Amino acid sequence: MIKAKAVDYAHDGRGVVKYEGKPVFVPDLLIGEEANIEIVSDRKSYMLGVVKERLNDSEFRIKPVCPYFDMCGGCQLQHMSYEHQLEMKTNRVSHALNHIAKLYVQVDDIKPSSVPLHYRNKIQMAFANEGKKLICGFYQAKSKKVIDIDHCYIEHEEGNQIIQSLRSLLESYNLRAFDPRTNQGWIKHAIVKKGIYSKELMLIIVSQYEGFKKEAQIVAALVKKHPELTTIIHQANPSSYKVIGTVDRVIYGKGYIKDDIDGLTFRIKPQSFYQVNPVQAHDLYSKAIELAQITTNDQVLDAYCGVGTISLFAAKYAKHVTGIDIVSDAIKDAQANADLNYMKNTTFKCVDATEYMKETNDVYDIVIVDPPRDGLQQPFIDALKVMRPKKFVYISCEPSSLARDLKQLKDTYHVNKVTPVDMFSQTYHVETVTLLILKEDR
Repeated sequence: MIKAKAVDYAHDGRGVVKYEGKPVFVPDLLIGEEANIEIVSDRKSYMLGVVKERLNDSEFRIKPVCPYFDMCGGCQLQHMSYEHQLEMKTNRVSHALNHIAKLYVQVDDIKPSSVPLHYRNKIQMAFANEGKKLICGFYQAKSKKVIDIDHCYIEHEEGNQIIQSLRSLLESYNLRAFDPRTNQGWIKHAIVKKGIYSKELMLIIVSQYEGFKKEAQIVAALVKKHPELTTIIHQANPSSYKVIGTVDRVIYGKGYIKDDIDGLTFRIKPQSFYQVNPVQAHDLYSKAIELAQITTNDQVLDAYCGVGTISLFAAKYAKHVTGIDIVSDAIKDAQANADLNYMKNTTFKCVDATEYMKETNDVYDIVIVDPPRDGLQQPFIDALKVMRPKKFVYISCEPSSLARDLKQLKDTYHVNKVTPVDMFSQTYHVETVTLLILKEDR
């Protein structure tokens, strides 16, 4: 047992204390708080600890609004005031740039969210059996145990209500959750997607097997109780690692919903990647377009374009935008969204971003990327340095991979602007928009 005070935060919001020359990562300990801490793991370069007794409370500590906060792995920062969450995330970006990229640039104040609770347009819950009771909720942190949760405070309200109605109906017809240990049961997950601006709602019911006992009765009851439901889809998906399947069986409505951002309409299907916080996505994309300062003479490349959200934002201002993505369904959706918005100055190609960058002879003035959490591949960075677009806009969801990539780019580009955006309030995740300008003295 040690007595120590938190002096910093780890990337995921755990408190950091120092002991015997090593950092000790301690959950539920804020900067300035002192505690009696039990060391539960001593590794080569760090230790893990747990608070046995907190001796004082930080001025930034608040009571979590969610009663499941201590058990559920969905949120990590509900015990921090929102202002302190923002400070922690801004510091996280600065720290990554300083320590990983050796870049000492001004990081703008983070763009806060106007809706720090109930902001997610997608709720996804797992089902399990608890004796004779059918429960649904989220997985306990670092486990596959489902916590019975009837309300999530960062998901949209309608999704909470629809999934609880579904749970009650399934239970009333004795439909059980699939148990991989026995291969018995049926229901696995339920997902509700909402068009925040359109108000359209999609329910996706994911089971282990084909067939849907009492389908007509359950669908009729759901639509009667929730007339705002636009479409219901059933997927039989035996995969143990992917929640959403590839084959949709539409059992009510048209099989997709639409939503609007900044005057643009987007079609959303079960497999579509669409930002889970569209209100903040508007600010994120608007900041990217503002920094790029796109003109009607510019040829723009949107790598990792997904369903074309950023591409269509850019196409309002550019001469032409090319969007590329390796996922064929995403490219189909991107083209459909371009057609839906009468955007004629766009082209979408299904191709690996790195391979395209290495092989294309096309010339681009501006390249925009919004890659997965692990960032850019080294061959992509090498190809970008050969292509040498005048501007490079990097939208990142992970500060450490952003910093790693900027370290590789700083010999060719000036890091001109770094702006964090709080897309995921109550969690440690943070989006960052970075503008890089080509160095002309090469």
